Amino acid sequence: MLDQTDRVMIFIDSSNLFHACKAFRQGFKMDYEKLRDVLSAGRKMIRTYFYASFNPENKEIKERQTRFYNALQEKGFHVVTKPLRKRNDGLIEKGIDIALAVDMLSLGFHKAYDVAILVSGDGDFIPAVNVIKSLGLRVEVAMFMNALNPDLKRIADRFIALDELADKIEKK
Repeated sequence: MLDQTDRVMIFIDSSNLFHACKAFRQGFKMDYEKLRDVLSAGRKMIRTYFYASFNPENKEIKERQTRFYNALQEKGFHVVTKPLRKRNDGLIEKGIDIALAVDMLSLGFHKAYDVAILVSGDGDFIPAVNVIKSLGLRVEVAMFMNALNPDLKRIADRFIALDELADKIEKK
């Protein structure tokens, strides 16, 4: 049973989730408001953080991404963005995972939430999850099974399989 008095914060690793959605089902698009509502499950929603990158080199793509991020902010999401960085073989995302981990940890240290819901399957978050749990806080992990690090699932206080919620969180 979930405690309806729990204060919840959601931390979305958008790149990890985007690729998991593509692998889950061709054409699957996430409705982030529905995702937030389903994951909070009637508990006290404090804030939803959305971590994403943008392409600084392509004006059309950057404008489209900016419109999307602004729309999320208008819906109450706290959006954290970082520019993609140039590498020899193209553009890569840098700094997103660390920004998410630092926010999740610092808010945990300040007891800003009772439950952190991490929307990512990235095993790089395991050390941060362990620290948060050592503070007496709970961590739930939500992700599609195709993109889930098994050790991250194992250490979570609760795992939420997005595969089973697809019909409730899909953008129609």
